[in-house]
Amino acid sequence: MKVDEIMSSSIVAAKPTDTVAHAKNLMLRYKMKHLVIVDRGKPVGMLSMSDIAEYLGKGSAAWRRRPVDNIPIARLMRKGVLMVSVGTDLKKAAALMLKRNMGSLVVQDGENIAGMVTKTDLTRSFAESLGGRVKVRDLMSHELVTVGRTRSLTHVIELMTKRGVGRVIVIEGKRPVGILTEGDIAFAQLEQPGEGAKEREVKYTRRLERADRPRARYIKRMASVAAEDVMHLGLLTISADEDAARAAAMMIEHGISGLPAIEGEKIVGIITKTDLVRGMTNLGV
Repeated sequence: MKVDEIMSSSIVAAKPTDTVAHAKNLMLRYKMKHLVIVDRGKPVGMLSMSDIAEYLGKGSAAWRRRPVDNIPIARLMRKGVLMVSVGTDLKKAAALMLKRNMGSLVVQDGENIAGMVTKTDLTRSFAESLGGRVKVRDLMSHELVTVGRTRSLTHVIELMTKRGVGRVIVIEGKRPVGILTEGDIAFAQLEQPGEGAKEREVKYTRRLERADRPRARYIKRMASVAAEDVMHLGLLTISADEDAARAAAMMIEHGISGLPAIEGEKIVGIITKTDLVRGMTNLGV
C-alpha cells in the first residue's frame, strides 16, 4: 500500500509570523495536530501540539513571562519539512516517522504538494487492514510514566521530554485517576482572564537562624498549574489480550493517541499510535 491511498489531500498551513493562538485555532477547527508553516508559498517548517507543549516546559513557568498564545509561530516551529513521494510504501513512511521522531510527512507529487500523511492516518490503516495479526501486549510499552495529581505542569512537561512520551498517567497515591497528554497541555487555559496565572497554596518549612530554634512553617500563594488542573478524569482502557487493530480503532473513534492496557483491573502497559506505527514496520502493509 502507498501513502497516497491513506493521506489527507488537504493541508492546513500557517505563516511563521502568525501567532500561536492562530495556530491553535486552526488545529481545533480542522482537528489537526500538525500544521505546515509556509513562507512566500514554500513550506519552511512544521508546528505540532507537542512543539507547543515542549515550549511551555522551557525555563521556569514560561507562560508567566509572556502568554504563549501571543508568540509568533517562528519561535516554536521545527525548521524544515520532511517529504515523501505519493508512491512511497507505508512501511517506509512509518519507518521514516520513527527515525526522525515526526508525527507527519508532507506528500509530494512531482513539484507539487499532494497532501500529508500522519500517525493518525497510519493508525486508521492499521485498524482497517491488520485485524487479527497481533495482540496489544505484543506492541505495548510496559513502562508506565506516572505523576501525582498535584505535581506542577512544568514538572510534567520536563518528565515527558526526558522520557520521550506524549502522555502520563495521573495518580493519587497508587490509584490512577486520569491521563494528561501533550494536547491537553498545548490547549490548557494557563491564565485566568483578567487575573493572570492560577495560584495555589504551597506549604513549606524553613529552619530559623538560631540552631536551638525549631523549624518555622510557612504558607505562600504561588503561581502554579498542576496536573489535576489539566488532566482528563478517568481512563479509557483496553485488555492486553485484545487485538491491536481494535486498539487502533478505539483511538480513531475517541480521538486519542494512547490507551492503557490492563490485565484484570491492573494497568500493565500502554499502547500508543507510535507503537502501532512501529508495529507496521514489522508487519506486511
